[in-house]
Amino acid sequence: MNVASSTPVEGGYVVAMELTTGAIRLAATRQPAKYVSAWRHNVRRYGVPDIVRVLVSHPYLRYEAVKRGLAGLLAEYRDADSEAFRVSIETLTEKAQTLWAETRPQP
Repeated sequence: MNVASSTPVEGGYVVAMELTTGAIRLAATRQPAKYVSAWRHNVRRYGVPDIVRVLVSHPYLRYEAVKRGLAGLLAEYRDADSEAFRVSIETLTEKAQTLWAETRPQP
């Protein structure tokens, strides 16, 4: 994964990981490459579902709030047994584009 870490001035990223179970897991981080690497470590160590695909947003100053907003838009798809969402990538990107158009990334 080739996404540079962001500085506190730039904010951070919203990361959506599609897992082998078909679920989507959202995260907010300033270091998406390290987050994915840590997840892959947990796959090997604890047997959590592996990553199939990763989508990363542009940097947002209030990246945690953007992630919460996206999670709110996806609330109807929330998996009761985990923190993931049972939603297609197409639906996720549609909802994300709607939200991200409203929040505008930092230049």
